[in-house]
Amino acid sequence: MRNHLIILFLILTSCNSDKIDKTKLNDFSDIEIRFRTGDERIEFYSMDIIKSGEKIKAIKKSPFYYYGSGTDSTWVTEIGKSDLKLITEFIDKAKSIKDTCSLNSSSIDYYDIKTSGKEIKIVGNCQWNGIDYDSLESKIFKHKFVELRKKRKIVADSLAKSFNGTWDVSGWENGVLKNRNLVLTRTTKSKPKINGFYRWTFETENESDFKKELDIDEGSTLIEIKGSMYKVLNIQTDKIELKYLW
Repeated sequence: MRNHLIILFLILTSCNSDKIDKTKLNDFSDIEIRFRTGDERIEFYSMDIIKSGEKIKAIKKSPFYYYGSGTDSTWVTEIGKSDLKLITEFIDKAKSIKDTCSLNSSSIDYYDIKTSGKEIKIVGNCQWNGIDYDSLESKIFKHKFVELRKKRKIVADSLAKSFNGTWDVSGWENGVLKNRNLVLTRTTKSKPKINGFYRWTFETENESDFKKELDIDEGSTLIEIKGSMYKVLNIQTDKIELKYLW
């Protein structure tokens, strides 16, 4: 019984150790962070940190992070004392940087931060010393990124298992692409090949290599096969439909 009480005490102590002090909670002002970066391709990021009753919550609005065609969309998490300290350091750093930094890259960062009735705009490749937007997001939503990696692994494992086996490929005939859509029909190595058709085989022992050719984080499922890139349109037990991209 005594050991159970000790364990319960340790659990309660651990839970309360990251609880935000009442004073800091009362002093907190909502924060809006808008961040974009890139050159040819611009990435947009959006996070709000708001007081909600007796709690502070972080809401990641964009971008959407995908696993195949699936996405969790908006992420919401409760902020603890250690997270609040990191957020405060980020805001203090933003205030100290101000305005425009040097433009030493074709990929330029843009920050638009609003808090306490004030707006902070920053343009350029600033020295954030490890406390920039990426760092803030990855630490606050650490558990969400762990879940995301697990979901992407499930998608990759499922795809690898679905492709395992031997397939007759219609769409490529005599080395010529008839149209952009391909249909893979499950067959066996012992069956005679169809004249002019490709036959693709995906071995179970090569699943790890297969997964390296997958792109499942852009809102769709892309796969490189024999030097060409395809989009997965549909998967059934004995048939897979692909669209040739390049």
